[in-house]
Amino acid sequence: MLADTLKSIAGQRLVDTDGEVTHLELLPPATDQQIRDLEAKLPGPLPDEIRAALAVTTGFANGPLESFALLDLEGFGLDEAFPHPYSIAHDGFGNYWILDVLPGATDWGPVFYACHDPAVIAYQASSIEQFVKDIVAVPPDDARSPINHVHETVVHALWSNHSALVDQRTGAASPDVTLREFAEYLPPDAVIADLRDPRPGSGFAWGMYGPRTNIQRFGTHRLWALTRPPAKPGLFARLFGR
Repeated sequence: MLADTLKSIAGQRLVDTDGEVTHLELLPPATDQQIRDLEAKLPGPLPDEIRAALAVTTGFANGPLESFALLDLEGFGLDEAFPHPYSIAHDGFGNYWILDVLPGATDWGPVFYACHDPAVIAYQASSIEQFVKDIVAVPPDDARSPINHVHETVVHALWSNHSALVDQRTGAASPDVTLREFAEYLPPDAVIADLRDPRPGSGFAWGMYGPRTNIQRFGTHRLWALTRPPAKPGLFARLFGR
């Protein structure tokens, strides 16, 4: 359980890649008011595992990342991809580790890394508990760290290699009913990212066509369609409305 893991790492000796030693401190538990405020913002119930963890701590006081918090950091946008993102960690450079909170869900895994440069969503860990273990097991700036691997390697691979994406025609002919239903209503130039069963290295470049990339999600399924933005009208059309 996440709560047990958090208790076990309190005071753990951490050594960064420069040899600097710290001892991990946990923040105080959440107050009743914080829990009520959190529940009021959620699209569904607060999972028992998160409630138990919040009774231990709301996050790290001095962890290896810029921040780790079990109360939403609220720094991530991209609502068209994640209607209810829940940010739990920040790298100090505008990038977040988030949860894709779904209505009615009793499990808040997996953890995704939401990067803006390059503009990529990458699978990070199967659960918050595993993410926490990965944070403290190896310094996040160490090449052996799963955090570092996603942060420094996976996002660039996903940005340059789109072979895992499914084109509209293939999706529309798929025996997968959900994928096929989504693809049938997409334009021919659409490509589909499927993270319903993510694995290490999986993800997609949400900005593959630039900052105005069109992103469409299929309901609560972790399926996203990416299409090119409409062409900007020429100067003549802008001036004369043609």
